Amino acid sequence: MPSDDVVVFISYAHDDDLVLLGDPNGKGFVTVLDNALREKLKDLGARNVSVWRDRRRIDQADQFRDFIDDGLKAAEFLIVVMSSNWLQRPYCRKEFDTFLNLRKAAGVANPASRMLLVGKGYVDWKARPQEVQGQNGYLFYSRDDQDDVNAVTPYFNRGKCSDPFFTEVDELACDLQKRASRLAVGDPASPAPRPVAPIVVPNGRTVFLSKPASDMKAAYARLVNELQGKGFIVAPDPDQDPPDDASARAFFADAIDKAEAFVHLIGDRPGFAPEGLDPIVKLQAALTREKAAQAEGAPGERLRRRIIWAPKILDEGGGASGAPAVERDWLQALERFDRQIPTDKIDSDILSKFVEYLFQYLTETAPRPAAVAPAGAKFDVYLSYHPADEDYVGVIAKALKDASVKPRIPVPDNDADSRRYNGDLLAKCDAVTLCWGAASEVWVRSEADRLSDWQSLGRKQQFVFRGLIAGPPPAAHKSKDKLQLIFSDGQFDKMVDLADLGQPTLALLADFAASDGKP
Repeated sequence: MPSDDVVVFISYAHDDDLVLLGDPNGKGFVTVLDNALREKLKDLGARNVSVWRDRRRIDQADQFRDFIDDGLKAAEFLIVVMSSNWLQRPYCRKEFDTFLNLRKAAGVANPASRMLLVGKGYVDWKARPQEVQGQNGYLFYSRDDQDDVNAVTPYFNRGKCSDPFFTEVDELACDLQKRASRLAVGDPASPAPRPVAPIVVPNGRTVFLSKPASDMKAAYARLVNELQGKGFIVAPDPDQDPPDDASARAFFADAIDKAEAFVHLIGDRPGFAPEGLDPIVKLQAALTREKAAQAEGAPGERLRRRIIWAPKILDEGGGASGAPAVERDWLQALERFDRQIPTDKIDSDILSKFVEYLFQYLTETAPRPAAVAPAGAKFDVYLSYHPADEDYVGVIAKALKDASVKPRIPVPDNDADSRRYNGDLLAKCDAVTLCWGAASEVWVRSEADRLSDWQSLGRKQQFVFRGLIAGPPPAAHKSKDKLQLIFSDGQFDKMVDLADLGQPTLALLADFAASDGKP
């Protein structure tokens, strides 16, 4: 191949190129892919792109160097034909690791960006090498149910290609042409691989996600995907390794200063220790403890907290890959690395539950829109209530009728049409206030949680404020102090206890009657 060609190395398991028809002239998946890719590159005029594929079977590790070293040394890009067969072949992983090391030695800052994933069949992302867990890649199959591995339809089956096969080849070839063109003009930066999630608009919020020890790498990779998929900026940069010297402290401190919340993954291992410093798990925990709020604030006040996952069970979902499940005392595990402070949020459940827990917290603490009602206009305030409080909500609405907000009362019926109308109304209103009279505390807590998750309500943005009006009959749990304890997770921005003050008046509801958009 010409020395100035951009070489693309195909890494594949030879069992993925089997001919299943018994036809001696038939071709397997990888051969058809290879031929189609070369033809499309020619069609695109990408004459400087050379595809390198070893066509001989490799059965022993000592044969590796003789067959593929030359190709890997010349390769600028690696196509990984991902399958169950690929994962089970030691020489495939050796090709993968060798390519990473060679590109890193050549000065490529992020060698993983030079890899393109081709999915021959479904492979759980957690089973893949960490470097390609963030790619969706070019999928040569369709999958109807993401939880049902059997519901997979291949685009290549027994020598026959369906139309989507060639669509994926065309997109792969176009991607390679663009990448090769960038290299040809001296731009070493490679485009980022296809993300798992569709491109999202950044939400302007930054979360500190602690760099993991080896037993938390799988959990870390998932959280990076989940956070970035919802528009969050993850700090430190997931693609950047921390320094191995004393500058690691400044590296982490800079990321912490930018973040609104600090997420830690606590396994059993401390991670590596930069020169002269504590191991990274302990170092990061100490640094965030210094920055996190040490005491709870007023309801609605935004505090910088540590959100800690210290699972009771360490398994392949969060612990070392392949290790047997081990139950542990999660509090003792946390105390090995740092002490707990009052504002910490700690979860010890499985990883999927922690992900839900984390995003519920981030949703509840999302900044309120700094909206101001136009001159002459009013904010719409949805008055949520239990049927037992239908009369009381009417009294509140009457008290607010002359205010600069417009009270909106949902339909009391519970049929499908009423629920649909109420849901649409709640999605459109600027703010929401829960009116609590005779309803049970259980109902109020449940409704508070529902109103906190504004995205599940079909809204495009957070409420300007969420309020709670506690009215008669009087009860100890309706006092303002008790309300602040019950709803300490920020479900409400404004709370008032009117249980002993008689009929609500505009003066008593002044905090709920302003349209300046301020909690």
